Amino acid sequence: MKNKFFIFTIIVSLFFNQNLFAFEKKAENFISNTTSNAKKIILDSTLNKVDKKKQLEQLALNSVDVEGLAKYTLGEERKKISEKQLKEYVDTFTIFFTKNLSSKLTDYSDQEVQVTGSKKISDNYVLVNSKIISKKDKQEILVDWRVFLINNKLVIRDLVVEGLSLARTQREEFASIVANKGFAGLIQNLQEYINKN
Repeated sequence: MKNKFFIFTIIVSLFFNQNLFAFEKKAENFISNTTSNAKKIILDSTLNKVDKKKQLEQLALNSVDVEGLAKYTLGEERKKISEKQLKEYVDTFTIFFTKNLSSKLTDYSDQEVQVTGSKKISDNYVLVNSKIISKKDKQEILVDWRVFLINNKLVIRDLVVEGLSLARTQREEFASIVANKGFAGLIQNLQEYINKN
């Protein structure tokens, strides 16, 4: 009887461990696939720069929680504005974010992203570890991806590059603009960037 109970305990334990690692593995695969798809677009010689930017922007919209990121980067100002203003900000930020990302990625050259592991933080949050390696000089940059499960879909909410959160950095930058120019000034700054790109 004890042996049967012991075997049952092992089976149950293995089952839950597999479920535990399944979420982490899905998050790792999600980052691998997303970065691989981005690289294919960037290196596709049949696409011109405009088409590459459009495809990269669509990839960003599909893989990043842009609305959640927008609300986070607005910080305390979010509590002071109306729902109409918040919608205007989220819409403007979405265009700003995709254009900013695509303009940086189109200059991508020889870097390779290698997923090195992951850590489950909560039931809907996994931190995926990776390193970006330059084939030219073999330089390595450590990048962690904050991956969340929202409405049964995996999305990226932040990148931590060498310990520095890009979302937090953006939030601090926006807070500085709001402090000097107000909410309208922040919208104007974002719009100016969009018009130039």
